[in-house]
Amino acid sequence: MPRQQENPVTSQLVLLLRHMSPGWEFEEQQQPLEGSQRQPDVTVTRSGHQTVAIEAKWNDAAADGLKQVRARYLGRKLCPDFVGVSDILRIAMVVRYPARFRNKRGAALQALLKQAADLEYLLIGETGGEPYQFPRNGYARGTLADIATALQVGAVPSQRLDAAAAQMEYDIHVAAKWLDASVANLPAIGQKLHDILEQAPGEQSSRMACLILTDAFVFQNALAGKKEMETVRPLSYYKIHPMEWTKVVADWEAILAVNYQPIFQDAKRMVREAFLYDEAMANKVLEKLWEAADTLVASHLPQLHELAGEVFQKLVIDRKYVKANYTLPTSAALLSALVCPNLPDDGTLPNVADYACGTGALLNGVYKRIQRLYEQKTGKSSVAIHREMLENNLAGTDIYSHCTHLTFAAMASAHPAVTLGATRVITAPYGLQADGTYKTGALELLDSQLLFDPLETEGEQVGGEQSATAELKREFPDGEMDIVIINPPFAKNADSNSKERKAHFKGRDHSDADEKLMQLALKKKDTRVANGVNGLGSYFVEMAHRKLKAGGTIGFILLSTILTGTSMNKVRRMLAEEYHDVIVITVAGASGDESAFSSDTSLAECIVVATKGVGENTGRAKFVCLSERPDSLLLAQTLAELVHRHAVTRRLEDAPHGGEELMVGDVRLGQILDCPIDEREWGLSRVLSFSLMQTAYHLRQGRLYLPQLLDATDIPVCQLGDFAAVGYNSADIKDESRGDGAFFVREEAGVSYEGYHALWKVNAPLQRSMMTQPNANAKIKRDKEEKARRILERNSRTHYHIGLRFTANSQIAHYTDSPSIGASMITNVRLPETKYESAWTLWTNSTLGLLCHWMDCGKQQEGRGTLTWGTRETLCTLDVRQLSDKQLAAADTVFADLKAYRMKPYNECATDAWRHVLDARLLAEVLGITDTEVHQGMQRLREMLCAEPSIAGTKRNPADLAAEREKHHLPGSEVEEREALAREQRALSVRGIPLPAVLEQDLQD
Repeated sequence: MPRQQENPVTSQLVLLLRHMSPGWEFEEQQQPLEGSQRQPDVTVTRSGHQTVAIEAKWNDAAADGLKQVRARYLGRKLCPDFVGVSDILRIAMVVRYPARFRNKRGAALQALLKQAADLEYLLIGETGGEPYQFPRNGYARGTLADIATALQVGAVPSQRLDAAAAQMEYDIHVAAKWLDASVANLPAIGQKLHDILEQAPGEQSSRMACLILTDAFVFQNALAGKKEMETVRPLSYYKIHPMEWTKVVADWEAILAVNYQPIFQDAKRMVREAFLYDEAMANKVLEKLWEAADTLVASHLPQLHELAGEVFQKLVIDRKYVKANYTLPTSAALLSALVCPNLPDDGTLPNVADYACGTGALLNGVYKRIQRLYEQKTGKSSVAIHREMLENNLAGTDIYSHCTHLTFAAMASAHPAVTLGATRVITAPYGLQADGTYKTGALELLDSQLLFDPLETEGEQVGGEQSATAELKREFPDGEMDIVIINPPFAKNADSNSKERKAHFKGRDHSDADEKLMQLALKKKDTRVANGVNGLGSYFVEMAHRKLKAGGTIGFILLSTILTGTSMNKVRRMLAEEYHDVIVITVAGASGDESAFSSDTSLAECIVVATKGVGENTGRAKFVCLSERPDSLLLAQTLAELVHRHAVTRRLEDAPHGGEELMVGDVRLGQILDCPIDEREWGLSRVLSFSLMQTAYHLRQGRLYLPQLLDATDIPVCQLGDFAAVGYNSADIKDESRGDGAFFVREEAGVSYEGYHALWKVNAPLQRSMMTQPNANAKIKRDKEEKARRILERNSRTHYHIGLRFTANSQIAHYTDSPSIGASMITNVRLPETKYESAWTLWTNSTLGLLCHWMDCGKQQEGRGTLTWGTRETLCTLDVRQLSDKQLAAADTVFADLKAYRMKPYNECATDAWRHVLDARLLAEVLGITDTEVHQGMQRLREMLCAEPSIAGTKRNPADLAAEREKHHLPGSEVEEREALAREQRALSVRGIPLPAVLEQDLQD
């Protein structure tokens, strides 16, 4: 079509984008390239940003807009009038209009543009010399606001942030090393730093000092030359003048005379009071930190202060004790957009809180979201709301003053020239207090609406150095907040690779006695849903619930155990009964760290967002599982918009056909499914194929409904606790440290006629078959006979492996010839009658037993699925009581035939011929299911389970059963086993049960 027909649409697009993007310039049909007559449809500029060229097309146009912008614009030199932070055009956008816009003009066209949610756009560019494209394939679909956001965010990949943070961290380490050397020679420097930072001299104190100084330099550069700060030197001053600490202090005092005490007061004091003891060191360290700040500023990244937060994470020594897994920038962008999809129509500004603000990633993320929405909605600069938001609406607390420093700096940097008075970002009282009591940080708000007693110190100033102490807003009323966003700290075992025990209140400066007294102080608090079994997460969720107003939104990041663990039952029930619009997001990454939303944790996490109050969809939730974590800020925000807008029609209760795909362009990001959220139905986390969880749901209802089948088959199922008694934990059986255990347990003790056999140790190579051997001996302790009697009442030949490692273990149910005491990981399962043992063992070790285990287990660890202690009894299992005597006899025969054969680990069950035999004979001979399609569907089920990241993990090498046989001198031979397998397969074939194609070669061999 002729080019001019696009112009009316583009002109209206430009008018609307101008209104939504204060400070940005949009010009049509200009010639921005040096030596070229080419005219992009729109050229977008803003001081301090990259120039963007926009090419507009119809979505049915034959011309390829992507090829055009690459060939005509990208990488070419800009004319002086269009130069941004670079004189090269590095970013371009293609916008495609729907065909229904043709022949529309004026107000009608503008109305269509405002309402459209199917505008197509593509952003391409270059960063750090590397090309990038959003989306990776195809065109994203969205609104004008989405296009405005894409332009403003610029799709800066997080890898660029990582590189800048790494350089900043390196420079700070170097400077801190010089500072440490000076402290060693001049202890007075260390003492002064201790007085200012309230930390003992050492590695952490020096690094924190250098980070605060670097952050001050960055902020100084933003302020230099502005009104009332004309005398403040920019960083470029020191490119031509030698570093002098006195000039640095003078600049910071000039800034303090206006404002910004939280950022500059400690920095100035460190230089003026501590560094003066070693003037040469002072200038050397400051010059290095100036270089770090100058490099960061020169990168032109809008996320300057978030970078300081990333570096902070790597500098905190207490990370080895506490959960310091701070929120990743992309995760903060995702959660921020989820909790704040829009602003109230009445023009009010939301109250937002983060009671464990860390480096401010979440609180600042929501604030940036509010700024963008305000500008897009009103056409005004967010400077108009800056003071109101910073003084009254943004509340943050943390136990570290460095955290509140960075949080305030990040938010204040949005408009550094705006004078600020009061603040609600304060350091919470923590640990032993002057009056001898112990405080628990922000969790004190569970008892009071005041974080500090009115008679306590005013805390740090927030106004100018020469003004009176400004108001410190210590009050945090219940029912006040519109949004509470939080990534709670101190989750136990947040990093499974760490050798340090993660615990409540454990830290570098806390003794064991302090830790216990703080735990005691926490236990005294009046709580409804919180408990300390799984870290402090539930306490922070309860506090967030109290602080939220009706209709307010909570958004938090926690380990994915919240979705399955019994310790979080009350939290899940609260969300299911008292909230609506619940969203649960996880990542189906192969490893734990790929499935986390925080840094430095090797365990999978979840994002949960919910609105307080009963609504139409109370009791249900949108479950979203991503194929991978968002790799850019733009993708994260686009994903949040997509989740909110997606009207989900597929449900967990439907036939197992999977969820609805989440697509950005032609890129599949994951799936979304509408699910009930009673106490049992929260397991849809870190799942690649939602149809598996639909199959699992139907199985729990007593129907075998396999993926890709159109009909279901009835199967008798129940919960394990309905008929079986599960064993005691290891501490009750053997706990020599406290003396409470009833037995002395000797592992690998061999055969003994004294005491009792025990299945105590997990040893995958020796436990590949259903029949296994005890590996320990248990002898009753003196005076523990009564406790031993209770344990032995649940002694059994059948055991359940609740700590299953899919990539190593081959059996969930371990069977021993004689009753054997089971440990916590291989707990006893005492059935009401021995006649049920064969059938239960077959079922539990089958692929259906694996499905039952997998749907309820925690999937937070790589290649492992652990059931919590309380989940054992609610596990879905075959109701063996409903089997006839004939069926039970058939189970005895099948078990006798198969019990000694060794199977592959569960992550290889799709290629395990013996698992196929077990499944086939269980269905055909015990349950009477001979339908060919069902048996074919079982192979499909095995393949789907093996493809699940939580089962596959990152293990690449298959188990070598032959080598294990030789190494451990196991009985039998490969020839005998292959002959037995061939007989089994032929017998199945005669019955019409097909042999999976993947196993045909095994049979031929």
